[in-house]
Amino acid sequence: MNTTVRLTERSGSSSSQRKKGFVPVVVYGAGSDSQSFTADAKTINEILGKNPRAILKVELPGAGAKNVVIQEIQRQPLSKQLLHIDFQQIDMKAELDTKVAFHFTGEPVGVKNGGAQQVELYELDIRTLPDKLTATFDVDISNMDIGDQLLVSDLPKHEGWEILTPEDTLIVRISPPAHEEPTADEAAADTDAVSAEDTTEAEDTKEA
Repeated sequence: MNTTVRLTERSGSSSSQRKKGFVPVVVYGAGSDSQSFTADAKTINEILGKNPRAILKVELPGAGAKNVVIQEIQRQPLSKQLLHIDFQQIDMKAELDTKVAFHFTGEPVGVKNGGAQQVELYELDIRTLPDKLTATFDVDISNMDIGDQLLVSDLPKHEGWEILTPEDTLIVRISPPAHEEPTADEAAADTDAVSAEDTTEAEDTKEA
C-alpha cells in the first residue's frame, strides 16, 4: 500500500484536535526519540479499513518521510472514534516483530454437515523483513470435518516468516452440532407419554 500520511505539530488539547477531525499520534523507534503529532482521522480510518498492517510513509514536519507500521490503536469503546495511534519507525533492511491476520478460505466439510466453526486465534505473531509482510495469511479450511482442529503447527510454511506464536496454539475447530432443545409440543408429548406409562403401571399393580 503506497500511502503517505502527513503529520502536523500538535496544538491544543487532544479532545479539541479530535473535534477538528484529527487524531493524536506518537512516532517512535529506529533509534529516535518519541515524537507527538496529529494526523487526519479520515485518512487513518481508510488505512485501517484496507490493511492495518501495511507499511506506511509518514511526513514528519522538518524531518521528511519515514517508513512506519501502526503498532497500537486506541478507540472509544462505544462510538469507535479514534483516540490515539502509535507509529513505529522501521528499517526496511531489518526484521521486525508484528502480526498478520488470518483469512480463512473455503467452507469446511464439517460446517456443511451441521457443525459449527469456532475461531480461537485471529492473528499470528511473526518476525520478518518489512517487504515480506502481507495484508492477511490465507488458510484453506475447506477439508476440516466435525471434530477437526487446526493448530499453529499445522500451518503451511510461509517464505521469509519466522512464526513466534507457540506451535500448540489452537486456531480454529469444527464443533459438533449443538444439542437442540425440544419444542413445547414435543415436551408436552413426552409428558403425556410418561403419564400414560405411570397410569398403566399403577393399574397393573392394582390388578396384581
